[in-house]
Amino acid sequence: MEHYDENLSVQEGLAELFRRFGFKDDAYTAKWFAIMIGKFPVYVPNIPSRRIVARYHDIHHVLTGYPANWKGEAEIGAWEIATGCREHFVAWFLNGGAMLVGLVLWPRAVRKAWQRGCRTKTNLYHDFDYDSLLTLKIKDLRGKIGLAEP
Repeated sequence: MEHYDENLSVQEGLAELFRRFGFKDDAYTAKWFAIMIGKFPVYVPNIPSRRIVARYHDIHHVLTGYPANWKGEAEIGAWEIATGCREHFVAWFLNGGAMLVGLVLWPRAVRKAWQRGCRTKTNLYHDFDYDSLLTLKIKDLRGKIGLAEP
């Protein structure tokens, strides 16, 4: 699990996530994004619907502490599916794939993340305005979504 100072703003937490995991500043606007298979990147089109959900998904990383690596993506995939991805088909698809990989490689971690999601009130795919989230403190947003402890 990653730890982010809960007194940071969400925007500061995102900047820390980007720094820790080497994300580029154009992550939400680039035409392509890379999925690393070992040391090799596989480039996938960064379609508009993925650009939208990625912004909330990355905040979920900060809130939950799941890292932006293969295991963490499997965990957050399970957590997001358990909390519901609403009409965001691309989120269901990407999270489902990550969760399936995780069930093979880290079944206990994925199960724990799923259970945590079932105990969490909601996630940011449920009628939250992205820009207004950025100024909130991490601890306050965790409270707003009723984030369950790990």
